[in-house]
Amino acid sequence: MSIAKKETESRTVTMNAMNNTSDSGIVSDDDTLYILLCNASLYLLQVYESLIRYVAQKYGYQTNFLLYENGKEAVFCKDDWTHELDIIVIGWELGRMKGIEIARAFREDHIQAQILFLGNQTENIIESYEVNPFYYFIENEVTHKKFELVMKKCFREIVRNKRNSLQFISNGKIQRIQLELIVYLKVDHRMISISCRDKKEILFYDSLKNIEEKIKDDTFMRTHRGYIVNLKYVDYLDKNELFLNTGESIPIARKYKQELVERMMDQEMNILI
Repeated sequence: MSIAKKETESRTVTMNAMNNTSDSGIVSDDDTLYILLCNASLYLLQVYESLIRYVAQKYGYQTNFLLYENGKEAVFCKDDWTHELDIIVIGWELGRMKGIEIARAFREDHIQAQILFLGNQTENIIESYEVNPFYYFIENEVTHKKFELVMKKCFREIVRNKRNSLQFISNGKIQRIQLELIVYLKVDHRMISISCRDKKEILFYDSLKNIEEKIKDDTFMRTHRGYIVNLKYVDYLDKNELFLNTGESIPIARKYKQELVERMMDQEMNILI
């Protein structure tokens, strides 16, 4: 049975943020999915919201929805969102603004959410590749089973990425960065600075102790009261300095040196003492 049905009377939807707690009782933010739906049809907005909510509850995820019938409004309101989006589901045909244009606007703002398109024309699939979508649904062909399988796969990938990331609050918004992109973190008067692989620097307020507790990855290690380093980026250790393959060096405090040496020896890293 096809998911797409005959459109009913169209009404204007601005922004409708809704919270849903799954029956599984999961409270971790890693299992909360922040989803934006944008479709010119109010009827289809409600249909896809219900379907996504059903699949999420079935597999134990929480959901938080933003619904828009107007693509330009969805893009314009992005500064008001308190969480980064996990999933964007866009109807391809949205009157004056096509779904691909909305997706481009999100990608230009470096929003890394998984994008799923809903459209009726197979020729649009190739154009959709421009924004690296997770999937393109042909509305008149997709079945409930197919929709569930795709969404289930999407949910799992998002949650896996969340659990391999660091969550932080910057400029009033909850954001994340993948752990593999972090070279090291340092603190100065409660200002955390993340030095990234691409030379980008991220700043926010927190304590290094809190950050240390959040990172559940044994490739990260405290080397100093002001530093946590990702051992994957370590080149070698020389006396009281740790030299990174990015060309930088960070200090090593005496209380952390023995454990650091042992960890590096286990990983067959270079040590000069």
